[in-house]
Amino acid sequence: ALVVGQRLVFYTLFTKRVQHLISSRQQSKPLFLLLGFQAPHVPLQAPQENIDKFSYIAQEDRAIYAGMVDALDESIGQVVQTLNDAGILNNTIIVFSSDNGHPSFNWPLRGGKGTVWEGGTRAAAFVWSPLLARRRRVSDGLMHLTDWLPTFYSVAGGDAARMVNLDGLDMWSHLSQGERSPRVEMLYNYDDMYRNSSALRDTRYKLVLDGSGVLKPRQRAPGPGHTCEDLDELLVKSTVAGVLRDLYKEDHLDFPPDWRRRAFVTCGQQPVQNISTSYEYLFDIVEDPCELNNLAGSLPDVVASLKQRIGVYGAAAKPSVSKPNDPAGYPENNNGVWAPWIPSSHSRPSA
Repeated sequence: ALVVGQRLVFYTLFTKRVQHLISSRQQSKPLFLLLGFQAPHVPLQAPQENIDKFSYIAQEDRAIYAGMVDALDESIGQVVQTLNDAGILNNTIIVFSSDNGHPSFNWPLRGGKGTVWEGGTRAAAFVWSPLLARRRRVSDGLMHLTDWLPTFYSVAGGDAARMVNLDGLDMWSHLSQGERSPRVEMLYNYDDMYRNSSALRDTRYKLVLDGSGVLKPRQRAPGPGHTCEDLDELLVKSTVAGVLRDLYKEDHLDFPPDWRRRAFVTCGQQPVQNISTSYEYLFDIVEDPCELNNLAGSLPDVVASLKQRIGVYGAAAKPSVSKPNDPAGYPENNNGVWAPWIPSSHSRPSA
């Protein structure tokens, strides 16, 4: 991150750039902005004034992390304020989404970043827009990252049906009207190199072909299960809430108190029942989102069907450019350090 004196400025740089793009846009054309804040993420750094708000958090890293989220919230509020000042907030769709799970704890889900388990792949998100026909609800419809392209194209006035060779589906009717999600299956990953990280699900079952299940337990993060802050009060006091009061000409905004409860994933306190070296894992992912109970042995027909679908995707996949691990690169073979080991004459595969 960029630091000037004691001031962490990448939040400011990102925000100012987006505000400029909004203000200088060509008004006759639709505007698409992807704002990828590098926070919260390691290294843990935040403006000191944001960290100071969480002095009651004893663990330093957690206090800094909270400060990062607070600074992120402020920056997003400034962007929303700029959209409103430009007179286009009432014709805007805002999507806020995580990219993946944390590398370690994702309680109550299993696994983490870089895996095909739900802890690494199930991302939380929300959509806000005056264009939504049915609002103030929690959706659990199946959706994949690739669906955003045809969805945005459709709502901007394009005909998503004419977009060919796409993996994504137009989800606008599902998101706006609450209609059933058109997605009936989702490929998490296909790996023809290591043969241990392929997974696919349909509307009910998820098949994981992963021999590392013993390394991907379900771990509870330490610390209290509640916040010392009143989240509803923070919402009311936020910059975005002030912008929305101005947009809707309302002095008071109601936040349904059960939103967070309806979005919770609950699986009980029982440990994972399939910590083993098994290669095939089958889960009823609707009833068992925490991937606790392996049904592969009792539902062989479902396993065979989902494996066949993975094979279809595999047949259409381009060969992986990844190569197997090369022991010649291990530190013990390079004076105890990680260092380049491939001779300069080695030809690299074309991308």
